[in-house]
Amino acid sequence: MSHETEAKFTVSDLASFDRLKSLPELAGFSLGPSEERSVLDHYLDTPRRAFVAAGWAVRLRWTGGYVLVTAKRMSAPSGALHEREELELTLTGAFPPSEWPEGRARDLVLSVKGDEELGLLFELRQERTVREVTCGGRVIAEMSLDHVSVSAGGGRKELRELEIELRPDGSREELLAMMAALQKDASLVPSPRSKFEEGLLLLDGGPVLPSAGVAPRRRTSRAPAPRARTWLVLEAPEGVTAEAVFAELSRLGYRFRVRSRKEESRRYMDTRAGSLFKQHAELYFESRRLRWHLLRDALPSCEQKGSAESPPAAGELASSLREITSANPGIASLDALVNETVINVGSITGPGVGMALRAWRLSSLLHDSAPQTAVTVAFEKKGAAAFAVDYLARLLSEALGLRQQNRTELAFGLSRLDVPFPGAPLPAQFLPARGDDAAAVCAKVLGGEAWRMKANTSGAVRDLDPEFVHDLRVATRRARFACRLFADVQGEERSRSVRTELSWIAGLLGGVRDLDVLRARIESQLGRIEADTAFQAGVFRTLEKRTLSARQELAPALTSTRYEALLALMAQPAERADVGDPAETFARRRIGKALAKIAPWTHTDPDSLTAEQLHRLRILFKRLRYTVEFFRPILGPGAALLARECVAFQDCLGLHQDARVAAGVLAGLADEPAVREHSTGLMALGALIQVQRETMRLQRERFRTLWGAVESLFDLWKTPPRKGHP
Repeated sequence: MSHETEAKFTVSDLASFDRLKSLPELAGFSLGPSEERSVLDHYLDTPRRAFVAAGWAVRLRWTGGYVLVTAKRMSAPSGALHEREELELTLTGAFPPSEWPEGRARDLVLSVKGDEELGLLFELRQERTVREVTCGGRVIAEMSLDHVSVSAGGGRKELRELEIELRPDGSREELLAMMAALQKDASLVPSPRSKFEEGLLLLDGGPVLPSAGVAPRRRTSRAPAPRARTWLVLEAPEGVTAEAVFAELSRLGYRFRVRSRKEESRRYMDTRAGSLFKQHAELYFESRRLRWHLLRDALPSCEQKGSAESPPAAGELASSLREITSANPGIASLDALVNETVINVGSITGPGVGMALRAWRLSSLLHDSAPQTAVTVAFEKKGAAAFAVDYLARLLSEALGLRQQNRTELAFGLSRLDVPFPGAPLPAQFLPARGDDAAAVCAKVLGGEAWRMKANTSGAVRDLDPEFVHDLRVATRRARFACRLFADVQGEERSRSVRTELSWIAGLLGGVRDLDVLRARIESQLGRIEADTAFQAGVFRTLEKRTLSARQELAPALTSTRYEALLALMAQPAERADVGDPAETFARRRIGKALAKIAPWTHTDPDSLTAEQLHRLRILFKRLRYTVEFFRPILGPGAALLARECVAFQDCLGLHQDARVAAGVLAGLADEPAVREHSTGLMALGALIQVQRETMRLQRERFRTLWGAVESLFDLWKTPPRKGHP
């Protein structure tokens, strides 16, 4: 399943439409030559409009002797920004769905339509003027000016639209930059509806909103195919209980009978980096039937019997997981105890309405969160008149404050607990926005790094994965630099106080992280040398002893009141009368200063630089990168490119420094009994040290190549480097 992201604008008049066809550039990006295309689209559905009810639009596009079938998930836009998921397949003719090539698009259509036949909803013809949008050789988007003609129900409607669809090589920041430029054009109005919704509006006189799915096809022994949801799910606000819902049903005069009751315990799992969550997948173990369930895009993908300790290592579920991530989903992100009562609610308008009341008890072992309760109400569409379901849902929503659940159950549970999503993506509240001043960005940056630290603390204390310590250490480094960067904004005294505390915790984190990195490095390099297993075990025992000692210092610090006070101080904005310059002005000045510190090095022979000088350069690139990343959402695409170039230098010099540190630590092991008691110990240790030296040599060669293009950094920021010496 792919993801479509595009900006849509309505063009107010024909003169503006023609003018926009000859734009010389867009937001600083190049526009390619125009290509004229004629497009014929047919939108299909069943007589009961099962696809609209399930939240999908099915389109046949006739082009070049082929038929492109596209199923798009309907979703609400954010201003001019439209984002939706889509499935596609190509046909050589107008074949019925049963004869389509196997795949998720075919499975979806067959599942949703059931025994009904597909028919034409409306026809849409377009005359499109298409131009590629490029940046530095990358095709980042496609801009299209569309003259659209919609024919539906005997009516006809003409539209003029401008669309910019993001390509795989483009970024969201680049699309937002183009949107910002277009929104300055008075002839353009953000379009709140898709072309499909415009067709429905013409057909019915009003849009039909997706609310739920249709019944799935009968299960077989095979894993269930992806299908549309059978339920319209509503979330109850805090304080609303299942008993309150039953009481409200009775008050409204509805009679109901219980069809089934069940209780099940679920444990949702993911990788430390949240690989499943980022790919819109969920994995959980269900205790009642001892089965693992994998969902993709909130739809069942496969399930498999197994033990609660870990997902199956073989079978369909294991294969599906490997398609998403190579990492082990061994981190428990959410525990949920679900009590479900399914009832049938009588309706004088037709078939009874199936309704499931789910009472949730939520907790997160990872984040030591206090358990929370929640209630969801799900309405079954199968066999019921859609308007009967919608009417009952609206009555309960108005009485109890229910709202439609537009997120996965995992996201719902974690949000109720107020704990980070898997991988700890930074919440939007910590991102700088246009109009912010420097003080506002300072508060957001320090608050965001405090949030990252808190998100990784429990995992670091429990030693669930070495990357928790790594991410926690990176957050402290970023926060320390932010204190330096914003010292004038938040005040020298406060800045110094926060930095002192960050240095304390960073030192403890560094002791653990450096040993974690060293152990992983040695494990990966032992195959390159000749060393007996006794020597290897001895070295690892020595490193493990040192790591244990370092962790015994770190864990109490991370659970101390001193650490809690540090996080609270970082999250509290500084009290300053002077709010500082506008954020963009401040950012550009500080980025210019960071580049100026690198500039004197640019004319230095890279081979003449000492290891200490390379380490100093690494720090300069890191600080430049952090400065850019702090402000990237308000600086446009050039900032993203600059940060990416900094990462290349930082990674190269980081590997060089890691190998240098490793060589020093290994040399210090020469006097350890675990090395000296083995006849070949010193020889093996020397071989490992030589591997580090070889790594340093290779990274120097890589650095020499990167250094040859260092002046491109200044081209990205339009700042010529000054000649001089570091």
